[in-house]
Amino acid sequence: LKSCFGSCGESGQALRPRSVPELRAVAVVPRAAAMAPTMSSSNYTAFVSPDRLFKFEEIEDDFVRVLICAIPLLFTGIASLCFVLILRKQLLSKNIGKDIDVPKIDYLGAKVKSGSIAFLKEEYKYLGVYVLFWAVLLAILFSISPMKKAASDDGIRSAACLVIGAVLSGVAGFIGMT
Repeated sequence: LKSCFGSCGESGQALRPRSVPELRAVAVVPRAAAMAPTMSSSNYTAFVSPDRLFKFEEIEDDFVRVLICAIPLLFTGIASLCFVLILRKQLLSKNIGKDIDVPKIDYLGAKVKSGSIAFLKEEYKYLGVYVLFWAVLLAILFSISPMKKAASDDGIRSAACLVIGAVLSGVAGFIGMT
């Protein structure tokens, strides 16, 4: 047992396997307990273990840094889509009104669906005018005063991003309602 876990020292530390590598991370701790009432950033010191497993600041390629930050988000999005697909499959496998001899449920469901589609059509009329107004305003403002001095297409790009975002949001709403 001692060869696998090591001996328990006089300090009272618990036994732990020797073969498991320790994860070293950044810890932010207060400099002094007396300074705790004031919450300025100078009261805290970051201690970084010199033998960390991962040194993010040493990565020079910006694309790799973005990729490292985006991979967990991408994984979470894919896991969420899988969860939604599982729930959808379970929901569609349930009996509907005609299967349980209550056809009125199907009638009411059809009315709710047609009402939601009518609502979306009316809402998207007003939303289209709203988005168009802001897209034109963005195009004018960022064409007059671009973000970068040499870039003359900032206005068009900003307006296009707004319109594409609004269209994708509308498609998501339409898919969700149907």
